[in-house]
Amino acid sequence: EAQEKSTERINYIASEALKAKEKVVLSYNGSTSAGTRHHHKLKLVSSGNRPAAGILRQFKLLLTRAFKETSRGKGAMIIKLVQQITLGLIYGGIYKVGSDQASIMDRFGLLSLVAIGSMNMAVASTIRSFTKEKTIVQGEMVGGMYRTLPYFIAKAVSEIPLVGVYNAVFSAILYPLAGLQKGKFRNFIGLTSLHTLVCEAAGLIVGAVSPSTEVALSLFPAIVVLNIIFDGRNISEENTPKILRWIPKVSLIRWGFEGLSVNEFNGLEFDSKGPRRGPVVKTGTEALDRFGMADRSLREVVRAQTNIMGICWLLSYLGLSLTRQKYETMATPKTH
Repeated sequence: EAQEKSTERINYIASEALKAKEKVVLSYNGSTSAGTRHHHKLKLVSSGNRPAAGILRQFKLLLTRAFKETSRGKGAMIIKLVQQITLGLIYGGIYKVGSDQASIMDRFGLLSLVAIGSMNMAVASTIRSFTKEKTIVQGEMVGGMYRTLPYFIAKAVSEIPLVGVYNAVFSAILYPLAGLQKGKFRNFIGLTSLHTLVCEAAGLIVGAVSPSTEVALSLFPAIVVLNIIFDGRNISEENTPKILRWIPKVSLIRWGFEGLSVNEFNGLEFDSKGPRRGPVVKTGTEALDRFGMADRSLREVVRAQTNIMGICWLLSYLGLSLTRQKYETMATPKTH
């Protein structure tokens, strides 16, 4: 009798699982002002947990959900805005650059801090948020709600608007307070935004391959240290161990710093007043030559950062796909 009851329970669970497999809610978009809830429903194919909707349809729904989730996180948005405002006031309050010789190193120091600070916040925040979100997402993927590719593209695209807003606020405060070169403000916003997006893409890799937030955050210090060491100023390429010479080519801080420096120094002229270190530097090009950036162009920097971001997205996608949870399909037991 006990065996019969156990068999009945198993049959019941299996039948309910098969019913649930036929109808799954793709996404939850919150509630309206009238208190009603809206769901995007998607009927799945009964075999293989494959979404019936195409990739474009999945992407559209996932992008809408990502934007709505972001807009609901008002607390996180306020915190990030306060961070940008605070950093802008601190940097702008400390650095006051001019046209004397001392301001050359001040400009390099300020731009280096901007690149390092942006990387720290972007990578750390992405690691914290993505590793927690990944657990939910993997469950939805196992249920056949959507594929990895449309989810990943939607997530990457949804980050762009807020990144631009945060960096615009930061730049609008820092730029006039520090006295950076006039006429280069728009480029400065674009370069800081691109740098942040690249760093967030790097954070996605760590989050995608890490089983938990703790593991991901434990990798974070090593990533920061390597990027600072190989930022193009702390060690020459000739003295870099051969096995590590690929790191400067993908260093987040290096390309962020070089882009900001090229944008700032090209077109500047300096006088011989004030304290100086080494020979007198008369132009921004001569200052860039000290760090081997005289021949660097913004186009090269943007292309390098775009390539790094694309590779990071690809590796993150592969990492998320390969670490996706898998479950055995429950089948109805045969009765004799």
